[in-house]
Amino acid sequence: MQHIAALLLLSLAPFSAQAFAQSKPEAPAPLAQAAEIRSLAQRLAKLHLQLRLNINSEPTQKQIAQGIERFDAALAGLQKVQASGPAAKTLKRVETVWAEQKLAIQAPAGSTSPDRVVLGAEELSIASGKLAMQLEGSEDSPVWRLSDLAGRNNMLAQRLARLYMQTRLGDKSQGRRVDIETTRKEFVTSLDELARAPQTSPAVSDSLKLARQQWVFFDAAIGPDGGDANAARNVATTSERIGEMMDAISGSYARLASDKPAR
Repeated sequence: MQHIAALLLLSLAPFSAQAFAQSKPEAPAPLAQAAEIRSLAQRLAKLHLQLRLNINSEPTQKQIAQGIERFDAALAGLQKVQASGPAAKTLKRVETVWAEQKLAIQAPAGSTSPDRVVLGAEELSIASGKLAMQLEGSEDSPVWRLSDLAGRNNMLAQRLARLYMQTRLGDKSQGRRVDIETTRKEFVTSLDELARAPQTSPAVSDSLKLARQQWVFFDAAIGPDGGDANAARNVATTSERIGEMMDAISGSYARLASDKPAR
C-alpha cells in the first residue's frame, strides 16, 4: 500500500511545464502528447463513472468517444518518437495499460468494475508523468512553473471530479474522503499561488477570477456528503469548464515563457 501511495503522489507531482501545454505550439510535440494522455486518463475515468450514474448520458457518451480518439492520436504521436532506454519502457507500459483501459471504458455499464477503471486511470497518469520527465527535464523558468501549476490544476479538477463520482457510486470510505480533501486543498493552494505571482498579467488575472468563480460552484456541489443528483450534474459541468480554463491559462504562461505573441 505504501508503494501504491507513493506512486499516486508521483502522479500528482508537477512535471515539465512544457508537458502541460497540451496542443500548444510552444511545447515540443512528444511532451504535449504525454501531458494530454495524463489529463485524459483522469477525465475519461470521470466520464465513464458519470455514465454509470446516468449523468448527462448523451453528451457524456460523445465526450468519451472524442476523448478516446484524442488519446489514440496522442499515443500514435508518441510512438513515432522512437524513444529509447527508460522512455521506451515507460511508453510500452502506457500502451499496455491503455489497451486494457480502453476496453474497460467502452464496456457497457455494469459489465466491468469501476475500481478497474479508476486503477487504470491512476496507472496511466503515473506512467505518462514519468514519460514526460524522461523525455525532457523540467524547466527552471518561474513562468514555466506557473504554466505547470495551471496545467496541473486542470488535471486536479478532473481527478477531484472522478473521486466525487466514486462517492456517488457508493465509495464513502475514509480513504476516499482524504483523497478528496487533499486534492481540493492542493487545487486552491495552486490557484492562490497563480493569483499572487508577479508574472501574472491582468488578462490572466481576470481568467483566474473566472476560474475561481467556477471553483465556488464546483466546491459547493462536491460538499461534505456528496449532495444530490443536481449537485452531481454541477460537478460534471463545472469540472469541464475549469479544465478548459486552466488549460487556456497554462497556455498564456507558456506563451509568455516562450516570448511568443498569442495567436
